[in-house]
Amino acid sequence: MSENSKVANAEAWSDYCELLKKAGDVILRDELDPSLFDKGEGLRYLGRLVRAGLFAFGEDAGPEHPRFTKMPDGIKMGLDNPDNFYLSTFIDPKYDYRIRGNRGSVHYMSFAAQNQNFAARKTITGGAGHLNDADLKLEPDGSFEIIASQTEKPGNWLRLMPDTKQILLRQTFLHRERETPVHVDIECIGVERSAPPLDPDSMPGRLMVSAFFAIGCASWFYDWVREFHELAPVNEFHLPDIEKHRVMGGDPNVRMYLGVWKLAPDEALVIDASPPNCDYWNFQLGNMWAESLDYETHNVHVNSGGAHYNDDGSFRLVVAHEDPGVPNWIDTAGHSHGTMALRWVRTDEHPKPDVQVVKVSDVQDMRA
Repeated sequence: MSENSKVANAEAWSDYCELLKKAGDVILRDELDPSLFDKGEGLRYLGRLVRAGLFAFGEDAGPEHPRFTKMPDGIKMGLDNPDNFYLSTFIDPKYDYRIRGNRGSVHYMSFAAQNQNFAARKTITGGAGHLNDADLKLEPDGSFEIIASQTEKPGNWLRLMPDTKQILLRQTFLHRERETPVHVDIECIGVERSAPPLDPDSMPGRLMVSAFFAIGCASWFYDWVREFHELAPVNEFHLPDIEKHRVMGGDPNVRMYLGVWKLAPDEALVIDASPPNCDYWNFQLGNMWAESLDYETHNVHVNSGGAHYNDDGSFRLVVAHEDPGVPNWIDTAGHSHGTMALRWVRTDEHPKPDVQVVKVSDVQDMRA
């Protein structure tokens, strides 16, 4: 049946719904022993991925008419950083792109050219080019211009590879309420900026790709979290392989300690570390699906700008279900277990934190 016919009789929607059922198979997997609560969050997670896929692929005007957009509110995946604001756009590396903007005052920013196509899991190859604020040549007023292309250009150049699919802008806030975000715009060089109206023949393909995105994303991050269990005991950290981090689309300036945590009602996870000479660090909790916990209404993360430090410059974080009455309390937000991440940014040192599980009643008597 032609694509025209699938649109005319709505078969495209039936095909989409049928394919989407496979995403539910991820929730039915029992390798991580999900609880009823986990499965409830998992269903919500799948709904969010469906929404993300429809937005990304259903609303996209094509690589000739790029625009930086954020995901719809509430979309979370891959231990998204609560301190970050993410913008992205799809591109085609056969074109050259001009990115213009103003640096603002955000603490850290980086542009990454990626083939992070979760709709085609076997072809994810990570990043190509990468530019951060330290690399950018800025005008006195903070403005900048970047050319993204496969062929090297003078000035600010973001390298594209033949398989590059998108450009991602990460903005990391140390004090979100005090910092000005980046202003940014992008154009495809040599192409009229006005986007054409929707081609109805494209909708069957858009729907199918969005379904594959939900399936691929859910499966990829499930397997990623499963590795947490394999690489370190519960309530311990592991340092991922740098190549794995790159393939996942990670920022090369960020090294993450990852792990899974689990606490009884009367237990606390105490994390002690001496930060290296770094630009920024943070710690966060996530659920078993690697979604950040509710950082808008719960204190589920801390960063280097807001942490309390000991006299020697070290810090102690305390993860507990209730406030134990000490600095740097990290709220579990009603979760008994989940994932966790500690990031060191722009440093050659990656000290592993010390971790111990204690009774909440003993926390105040512990010496830092």
